[in-house]
Amino acid sequence: MKAIEIKKDIYWVGVKDWNLVEFHGYSTPHGSTYNSYLIMDEKITLVDGVKHYLTHEQIERIKSVTDFSKIHYIVVNHVEMDHSGSLPELLKLAPQATIITNVAGKSALEAHFDTTGWKFELIKMGDSISIGKRSLTFMTTPMLHWPDSMMTYVKEEKLLLPNDGFGQHYCSDALFFKDAPRDVVLREAQSYFANILYPYCMQAEKALKTAGDLGLDIEMIAPSHGLIWSGKEEVATILGLYDKWASGKHEGKAVIVYDTMWGATAALADAAVGEFQAAGIPVVKHCLAIKNVSEIMVDFLDAEYILVGNPTLNNQLFPRVAGFMAYMHGLAPKGKKGLAFGSYGWKPGVVNKIQDVFTDLGWQTVAPFDERYTPKSDVVERFKERVRELIALKD
Repeated sequence: MKAIEIKKDIYWVGVKDWNLVEFHGYSTPHGSTYNSYLIMDEKITLVDGVKHYLTHEQIERIKSVTDFSKIHYIVVNHVEMDHSGSLPELLKLAPQATIITNVAGKSALEAHFDTTGWKFELIKMGDSISIGKRSLTFMTTPMLHWPDSMMTYVKEEKLLLPNDGFGQHYCSDALFFKDAPRDVVLREAQSYFANILYPYCMQAEKALKTAGDLGLDIEMIAPSHGLIWSGKEEVATILGLYDKWASGKHEGKAVIVYDTMWGATAALADAAVGEFQAAGIPVVKHCLAIKNVSEIMVDFLDAEYILVGNPTLNNQLFPRVAGFMAYMHGLAPKGKKGLAFGSYGWKPGVVNKIQDVFTDLGWQTVAPFDERYTPKSDVVERFKERVRELIALKD
């Protein structure tokens, strides 16, 4: 297993996880990568580790470039185990290496591992160190998406190593964005933001501003998942998309999420589709029996209207609806307009549990709509009116 040079004397020494199908409940149909980078300079520097069960592959790639006894620094941009799992084995091979991280990073490493004998150098926002011909500048990005998260900038190479920022869960034989299907990779970048970084939009906006304030001139972004963005045009593309996604700006779209047992809730969902179409509003409909929750969340990024439909079961939310609401609530999308709807047999009001989540998220809402058994034509008309009330809400 050989390292791959991405810039002069800078190598990809990461690993590819072709078989990854799920990550914290987030569907990853294209697998993923855990990217790590080796900078050959006077003080040889390794940036980030990999997931523990692929440690042997990272070790072989590093050995194809240098001996472990020559590694001076190991930069830990993020302590989550898909980036730090290989650290114990790496440090057995390179006990002389100093770990560069921040205070939160050191604390998290000590909570994960036995760090006896490990050497640390702690950095703060904007700190730089020289490794020879190159310098490394560090940008702390707390809660993007863990307290320890940070990015490393190699000034002389105009190279940003942002760890989880700008990544995608996408595995292929390509290493660069330009060598892969553009639409597929951009969709995976969007899915990554929607399912991992969505709760931290404010922090993402701050990170983009900080990069500008620090005057970072970036010609390559090499994240720790997925493909590398190379060249000014590609860098501008992903930075522009992050600015858009983090801003919460919507495009007037409606998203209907529902499940159904005997077709009652599905009938209401279909009626809602018709109302949005009549109003000239783009609409997508997702049945939870078919669509994965992580796929649905991508559509939330640019949506204005969210409708969630529930068929009551055992006086509770239907299990798939309950699971979706828990998943969505954790991702905390802001600035939406919501309508909870559904059907029941003998206990009304269960849809109020959906309404409670909408309220907790600070969304504008109209009154929930709940109907017993199969909705007749007059019920459907009343529901359509409720949808029109939702459309009429002003920002």
